[in-house]
Amino acid sequence: MRARAGAISARGSLTLVLAVQAVVSVGTLRNTAFQDEALYLYAGRQIVRHLLGGPAPLDHYAFYFSGYPFVYPLIGGYLDRIGGLELARAFSLVCMLGVTALVSAITARLFDRRAAVFASACYAVTGVVLFVGRLATFDALCLFLIALAAGIGVYAGTARRPWSAVAIGPVLVLAILAKYAALLFVPPVFAILVCLSVTSAGWRAAIGRTCLASFALALSLWVADRSIDHAAFHALAGSTTDRSTTFVQSRISLFLHVLQMGGILLAIGLVGLLLLMRGKRMRMFAVITFGTAWLAPAYHMYKHEPISLDKHIAYGLFFVAPLAGYALAWLAGLERPDIANAQRGYWLAAVAVVLAMFTLGLHQSQTLYSNWANTSKLSYALHTQLRDGTGRIFAEDIEVARFDARDVSEEWQWSSFYYPTYVTASRETLTGTPALIQAVTNRYYDLVELSFNYFPDDAYTLANQMIRTRNYDLIAVLPLVNSYGRSHYYVWRSALAPGRGTFTSLTQLKLTA
Repeated sequence: MRARAGAISARGSLTLVLAVQAVVSVGTLRNTAFQDEALYLYAGRQIVRHLLGGPAPLDHYAFYFSGYPFVYPLIGGYLDRIGGLELARAFSLVCMLGVTALVSAITARLFDRRAAVFASACYAVTGVVLFVGRLATFDALCLFLIALAAGIGVYAGTARRPWSAVAIGPVLVLAILAKYAALLFVPPVFAILVCLSVTSAGWRAAIGRTCLASFALALSLWVADRSIDHAAFHALAGSTTDRSTTFVQSRISLFLHVLQMGGILLAIGLVGLLLLMRGKRMRMFAVITFGTAWLAPAYHMYKHEPISLDKHIAYGLFFVAPLAGYALAWLAGLERPDIANAQRGYWLAAVAVVLAMFTLGLHQSQTLYSNWANTSKLSYALHTQLRDGTGRIFAEDIEVARFDARDVSEEWQWSSFYYPTYVTASRETLTGTPALIQAVTNRYYDLVELSFNYFPDDAYTLANQMIRTRNYDLIAVLPLVNSYGRSHYYVWRSALAPGRGTFTSLTQLKLTA
């Protein structure tokens, strides 16, 4: 009866943790679409439409996406078609709730249910975890699949029969297809399987289970290779393994940022590591998981790369959460048989740590979620000008502008600074700056949107060409507020007659406001 009551209590605690994670995510994190969300969901909608018999997407997404377009974008695009951005974000939340549940399950299997409650609570309220759970990108699905593979590894390493190890390979391949960064976590998952198998069943069993998992992984990789568009290999190198750093940041600042966003959980996990080092049974597991928590941050520091660091911190914290749960259970007296009465203030100390993490995590997640500009006013302005299937639009912020206008425009109408082209009357194809200059000269674009944010030099070139030709009217100056400060979105419309536009000087723009 006592064991059954404990199980019910543990399930109730996990349900409460998941409820808090869901309510906080949905209730406090609100913003318009992030740039990556807009890109992936828009691409997914084009892929779904093509699969349903529509035209093929104009963009070759497999060539540059950091995950295979027919995995997450397909799911997210379909959800966006039937329920909009919020439904796509809800899928990410479900994935992250699954990750929290897997933290609980892994900790309970390796330690006990009380440590599992602390582990899941600590992980669920961390700012980067709440953030990823409200972001319709590759990350939540990828992290769930990594967590599932790790959970299978824990189960297979401690079970009496080896056959569950076969499932590790297919799940890891799905994780890699969801986001290529999952490659980083393949060795740790196998290391977990090996160390737990050795501890519970010996080296012979560990070799057998590792061979099963390796064979399944190799077979799954072969099937994937035969099935996917091989342009994805270019994206794998360009977005992940050989990524060029656009925004360089010092290693010490990146290290301090990791400590800021995940330092409390990492510190508690370090305590758990030191506690487990006193024994032999879980020593190697603790070393592997604590080291894995630093893999993604270490890669970012090596590359001087701040982009996506916050999301990747959540990947590492999954691996350290069981150690943190054990440490807090030890602090509460639940892992120390020498303490006869656990009501000596240890419980309050452990709970106080979780509450402090919750307060900090709530603030951090809200800060992360307000880093990008709210585009609702830009979306409204564009909607007043667009007509479905007619006119061409040039947009510096093409991802969010095109996504917000998906109900009143088609993919072919949009152009940006990424790959501008223009075909002259003599059938000469221009690209880059010459294409932009000629397009504005001939009033090729019916609407132009600039923010001087992502491509400031190119934006000034385009604006100066509009001034020289006097072919455009400035019709909207809209606020742009993000983590870097305040600026504006600018919208131009083609003038009624060539050379009669009202945009004649850069002084008409509030570029210094």
